[in-house]
Amino acid sequence: MTMMPYGLRRLLKSPGSSFTVVITLALGIGLPAVMFGLIRGALLTSLPYEGGERIVRIGRAVEAITAADLETWSARQRSFDALAAVSMTTTTLAIEGRGAEPVSGASIDPGTLPLLSVTPFLGRAFTAQDVEPGAPAVVLLSFELWNDRLDGSPDALGRTVRVDGRPAEVVGIMPEGFAFPFDHDVWMPLALDPLREVDAPVFVVGRLRDGVSPRAAQEELSALEREPDGDRVVANPQGAPVEVVPYTDMLGGRRESAALSAFMLGLAFMVLLVACANVANVLLANTVARRRELAIRTAMGGSRGRVARQLLAEIGWLAAVGSLGGIAIAIVASSAIQNVISTAPGAPYWIDVRTDAAVVAFVVVIACLAAAAAGLVPTWQAVRAQPQDLLREGARDTSGFTLGRVMRRLVGVEMALSFVLLVGAGLFVRSAANILRIEFPFRPEGVYEARIRLPLASYPSAEERNRFLEELPAVLEALPEVDEASLATAVPGIGASAVSRLEIEGAPESAEDERPRVRRIAVSPGYFEMFDASLRGRGFDVQDRADAEPVAVVNAAFERLHFPEGAAGRRLLLSSGQGPDVWRTVVGVSTDLLAGGVEAELPEVVYIPLGQEAADLSAGSEIEAPSIMVLARPVGDFASLPGAIRDAVAELDPDVALFGVGELRASIDASSSGYWWMSVLFVTAGSIALFLASIGLYGVISFWVTQRTREIGVRMALGGRRREVVALVLRQGMAHTALGLLVGLALALPAATLLGRILFQVSPYDPVVFLSITAVLTTAAWLGCWVPARRATRIDPMEALRSE
Repeated sequence: MTMMPYGLRRLLKSPGSSFTVVITLALGIGLPAVMFGLIRGALLTSLPYEGGERIVRIGRAVEAITAADLETWSARQRSFDALAAVSMTTTTLAIEGRGAEPVSGASIDPGTLPLLSVTPFLGRAFTAQDVEPGAPAVVLLSFELWNDRLDGSPDALGRTVRVDGRPAEVVGIMPEGFAFPFDHDVWMPLALDPLREVDAPVFVVGRLRDGVSPRAAQEELSALEREPDGDRVVANPQGAPVEVVPYTDMLGGRRESAALSAFMLGLAFMVLLVACANVANVLLANTVARRRELAIRTAMGGSRGRVARQLLAEIGWLAAVGSLGGIAIAIVASSAIQNVISTAPGAPYWIDVRTDAAVVAFVVVIACLAAAAAGLVPTWQAVRAQPQDLLREGARDTSGFTLGRVMRRLVGVEMALSFVLLVGAGLFVRSAANILRIEFPFRPEGVYEARIRLPLASYPSAEERNRFLEELPAVLEALPEVDEASLATAVPGIGASAVSRLEIEGAPESAEDERPRVRRIAVSPGYFEMFDASLRGRGFDVQDRADAEPVAVVNAAFERLHFPEGAAGRRLLLSSGQGPDVWRTVVGVSTDLLAGGVEAELPEVVYIPLGQEAADLSAGSEIEAPSIMVLARPVGDFASLPGAIRDAVAELDPDVALFGVGELRASIDASSSGYWWMSVLFVTAGSIALFLASIGLYGVISFWVTQRTREIGVRMALGGRRREVVALVLRQGMAHTALGLLVGLALALPAATLLGRILFQVSPYDPVVFLSITAVLTTAAWLGCWVPARRATRIDPMEALRSE
């Protein structure tokens, strides 16, 4: 023990307060550490390759990048070391001895892997010969798929598998963990010449030259868009602009990612400020308890600087132990977050949330800042006092009164910050609760959904696709496990992605980009009946084939906006961008089925018979196969459906696989899960802040009661009643609490205004939330004051007087 530093020995003599400080610092430091690890591993990360921070995605918000664009850019740009084209799809993979299974696939041109500086673990990469006309089909497999489906056998090289119904030779196995572009397992060579002919959508990946920013590269490509290239212009000047963003940026730009990162860290640092205020209060109380010791040290010749260094050393030990606790919290939380992300379907493969050296360094920095912030006031109070004042009889009351006032102000700060965090939590909890209370205008419960993709090798024409799509519902409805079945390109309650420009017969002509936008959904007969949607007019039947009169059903939102006098019999045209556009006659009006999602964004919908849409579903594309939703209601429970439907589809065509199998209600809930994540974030931060603020208030009032023991004893000795003593203590605590709540309200109002854009059916100034949070904080503060107040009433007046 004699070799132990004095500061550490001193802390061990007061284990209660030391433990409180350590736990408070661990909570206050742990949350920012978790946020920093999440931001670093998910939001502001880069691809895990050499120079990965220079790899970017290039695309347009609406229009497709074509081979012609890529060819021109490659020849004329000066911002990139290399460019390559990528297209993504869900692919069916059939291995001999196993049925067709859905896998995430991507078509990449031969320059993609060299651009990434990645080589296969086994075998070879794609070459220019693999994309020549008539070249044998080849495929690369992921390390994980190779281990799972082919038992990790080296004999897999050269083996023939079926990809989307076409035989292909396995020429390479990619390294472990490689899943470019996002979470993919199968790669096919991308032929650029056929791509130019069919104008299929792709995105471009590029490696920036040293010193070139994404913004500079974007400006250069945008300028090339406006320059003539021989006899043509590279792109339509009125088209969507080129966008260049860091490859791992999922929010559309570093500005958005930086804003979200700042928002998350801001919440965490608010909790850290609450923790620092709490620690400062504990240290102030310790300063009062040690006032005579500090006075004697100074009176005997100890310099104020030495006293200050001693106090700071003690705070440093506390911060060090608190940092270890914060790191432990970060390790556990980061591991849990990474487990959730790694098991989530579609999660990008580069996300890696962990507590590494950078996170530890971040913890060290914020621990030093926290120690300085928490220790500054107590140290200043200790060294500025005069020894003779501290040693004078009765100095305790004076010092206690002065420090108690500072401590109560710090509690007010804690209450104000807690108010802001809890208001945010309340608003998002209300948003999430509102989603749960949505009364759907259809029956999502009990609906099974899955997705199929028709291999273009097997279904190259619209007639062949129509034939399969007409047979499938009949086969499904014949199953004893199925009550109702239908097909569609989108499901109710989730925003349909297909959007078309609308032209109405008889309306004034306007430019294409000025025409109104509507959602476009293709459905088979029985779709509206499955969801109990009421119809005025008629729905679709088996007579609505490709060779029949083009018809459409619109929803009520569409009719209110475009045909308030009635939509039946009116004609409209949808610009699909694929195949010829035709005029359609409205034959029915459906109730709104939340095709714009629960947020009701762009709720106007035009429904088209699936048989008349099949010709447009990626017609002629050799990159993207048609994708259709399979919908069914079971006769019994949900568990009986997947196997029966999978077998029925395989019986029609073993190369067609189901993927995305699940219940419709679960998919709708998943589409709005962002509200739940924000609720968890705010509730976690707010709960920690509330806990710390409540404990801090309890400690301050306990300190006040201890310092006023003699005064309380005199009051009771002179006939003061217990409830008067309780009222005195409560007034001391609740006064600064009320002030803190007022400051918190002033801070919460602008914060709520900023959150208003992302709330669901909740006013940012919702009185229920603000009143509830006020009640919660007031109750917590009252309890924090009431316990010490009750203890004060048990003070024996004679013992209190003798103690002085």
